[in-house]
Amino acid sequence: MPLKDFDLVWCRGTVREKIFEPWMDSMRNQGCKFLEGRRVTDFYFDEETGRISELICGKESLKADAVILAVGISTLQEIIQNSAALCTREEFLKVLNLSSIDLLSVKLKLDKKVNIPFASNACSGIDNSNGWTFFDLNTIYDEHKDDPETVIQADFFHANELLPLKDEDVVAKAMSCLSKCIKDFEDATVIDKEIARFPKSLTHFFPGSYKSMMRGSTSFPNLFMAGDWIITRHGSWSQEKSFVTGLEAANRVVDYLEEGTFARIIPVEEDEPHIQALRSLNRNLNEIIAQLPWSNYFIQ
Repeated sequence: MPLKDFDLVWCRGTVREKIFEPWMDSMRNQGCKFLEGRRVTDFYFDEETGRISELICGKESLKADAVILAVGISTLQEIIQNSAALCTREEFLKVLNLSSIDLLSVKLKLDKKVNIPFASNACSGIDNSNGWTFFDLNTIYDEHKDDPETVIQADFFHANELLPLKDEDVVAKAMSCLSKCIKDFEDATVIDKEIARFPKSLTHFFPGSYKSMMRGSTSFPNLFMAGDWIITRHGSWSQEKSFVTGLEAANRVVDYLEEGTFARIIPVEEDEPHIQALRSLNRNLNEIIAQLPWSNYFIQ
């Protein structure tokens, strides 16, 4: 069944086109240089200073005063397994206990207008293997506002069973799911499609995973972390959390180098009273459990 909305605001176009690409252009205009086509394979650790002094990218090395790793779990795990420096630290070895999931994104253009009651929809109860969402892009994106056809996007999470499918089978799967939520989709025909597969691109938050997640600062004084899976007290989530932890990491670099201007981080709104009460109850319960002799047997 679909739920009518989420507790967030949607960008009126793709995040890449509306936010990320203009942001990168702005940084280029201020002298920032992007080195593309390079994959970090290791770090040079200066034993005298205890700092990371160089990034190793295959056969190339780049000197660094400070480093921010803004990567997903699967990418960091690959770096850790190949890094003589990182695999000596427990905080990085714990990351190997974490996991990520696959994402399949399907954008469809249909030959007719379908009445979609809500612009954004979180769905459940159709397939036990994956969760999914769908969005009315005619309502959300400015570029599709006046389109005579319906433009819809469906995102499937934990999509390991769907990634190997041929495009036509993916389209059939998406239309089948959409039709079960809104019957008018049964009479619509797909006239264009865009399918994107993202293996191991999303963080898998599971019971017990918190204790293996990292904080923004590391045991290397000039190495910092950012991402949606980094521990922070800010309270944001998903892409917003990645952005906030990125600002926090940048502020740590400014503090470490004693150069630059601190970024302003806007706090999230206060939780509703019932959420605050449940958080307080959860903290009190955890404190009680921690005092029990068998507390290690509880998932935290």
